[in-house]
Amino acid sequence: MTKEVQRTTLFMKNKIGLALLSAPLLFGCSQSELPINDSNYSTHQKQQVIIVHGLARSASSMEKMSDRVSSSGYQVCVVDYSTLGRAVDTTLHESSAQIDQCIDKFNRELSQTKGSKVHFVGHSLGGLVIRNYLAQNNSMTHSPHFGEVVFVGTPNKGSDVADFFSNLWLLPLAGGTAASLTTSSESLPNSLPEPNYAFGVIAGTDSYPILKYMFDNSNDGLVSVESTQLEGMQDFIAVNITHDSLRSDPLVTDLIVNYLDQRRFASQ
Repeated sequence: MTKEVQRTTLFMKNKIGLALLSAPLLFGCSQSELPINDSNYSTHQKQQVIIVHGLARSASSMEKMSDRVSSSGYQVCVVDYSTLGRAVDTTLHESSAQIDQCIDKFNRELSQTKGSKVHFVGHSLGGLVIRNYLAQNNSMTHSPHFGEVVFVGTPNKGSDVADFFSNLWLLPLAGGTAASLTTSSESLPNSLPEPNYAFGVIAGTDSYPILKYMFDNSNDGLVSVESTQLEGMQDFIAVNITHDSLRSDPLVTDLIVNYLDQRRFASQ
């Protein structure tokens, strides 16, 4: 390989790496704000929605979603945990402890109230965190207070983008949690047991221009539509939105609220 080719290759790798880190900052909401008119507001007040963010994010990144879910009457608890530079076991332990805190707070207030429910919504890695938590807490999934589960852009079979950067030795630099998101059989997504409860899946189909060539099929820029899907889905919907915007787009949140209320994304 000539020095000129080596310089070009290094430039392209750096450019792609920068794009992966900056892509979430470049894409805003794709839908206009729509008012929520929820006739079940009083019923929802007896229900909690636990929202879990994705990789390299924090609770504040889910503010638009949490505010909109709250406007439908639900009590919302957003889990806030670290991911970058963390071992995957540390990430799962910390996030599980925070989910427990959310449930404990809700239980003290409404655990014995008729009609009370605890729902789970996870964006990207957050969906895997929820899958891990529920796999470790079977009593929750068999509780009369167990509600609905929605995975939003979750790499349930791993990410092709993670594979690409893993092969370049770039992904491990972000820590064990990031490195665990590949499509290999030993990865976090493919090591988790299949859900034994009803759940819905939302996938994005609007890819980032610089990353879409890494995929063979429809994707949201970081996760393929096929990877979001699992056997046993109660409902599935694909929306023309990028991966990062799935967590803030009001259309997506309205679909989530529909599912929590009806166990389907489309309004009846």
